[in-house]
Amino acid sequence: MTERIHAIDLARGLALVAMVIFHLFYDLTMFMVLPSDTMRSIFWQVFASLTAGTFIFIAGISLWLAHGDRVRWRSFAKRLGILVLASFTISIATYLFAPQRFIYFGILHSITLSSLVGLLFLRCPIFLGLMVAGFCFLLPSIYESAIFDRIWLLWTGLSQTRPPSMDYEPFFPWFGVFLLGVITARFFNIESLSRDANHLSPAPRAASAMLVFLGRNSLLVYLVHQPLLLALLWIGVKGIDGLLVWQ
Repeated sequence: MTERIHAIDLARGLALVAMVIFHLFYDLTMFMVLPSDTMRSIFWQVFASLTAGTFIFIAGISLWLAHGDRVRWRSFAKRLGILVLASFTISIATYLFAPQRFIYFGILHSITLSSLVGLLFLRCPIFLGLMVAGFCFLLPSIYESAIFDRIWLLWTGLSQTRPPSMDYEPFFPWFGVFLLGVITARFFNIESLSRDANHLSPAPRAASAMLVFLGRNSLLVYLVHQPLLLALLWIGVKGIDGLLVWQ
């Protein structure tokens, strides 16, 4: 598929805005502007799960749109390489910044692995895909083992304990969400429907055009938004502290 689909980019852009909002409040707790337990509330936990789930679901849709008819290996390898590099960058950067809570398997890592495994399910019967997705959702709630407590196995989501992390989206259950994205795109023929919508819909308004732009540049926005937020908050907090000192 060569034509960008506005609806997919728009949805991804909305998810990015939700992610930025979540990280803004998370950072405000780090700077002690908000109570330290703010992000442990049910609201923010559900908010975070819905945001992550949206990204992963759309990633599944995107895999089908790009490779559903046939796997374009060169394009896939290029995209996978970018995701692997970005994932390592996130892990290294967060380890240097906060080694006690670094991201060892966050949303980028999850999408990277899911994209690779997802190739196996592009042409499988839809019923089988649904069964595998259900298995992915169910497995973490019925099975866990200390074997998976090792750092190199934490990606599974089957460990009994795990070190804290700023972002943790393990393969189980999140591959189930990814697979549902693949199945949804395939079952509803999203490529055809979305292309028709592209041609029939009027030009996007400024707000939706901005969301589409964000969605088309989601990886770059993901990588730079948190450093920018931290820098702006640091400047803001230091500025307020300076004003209080002078008063």
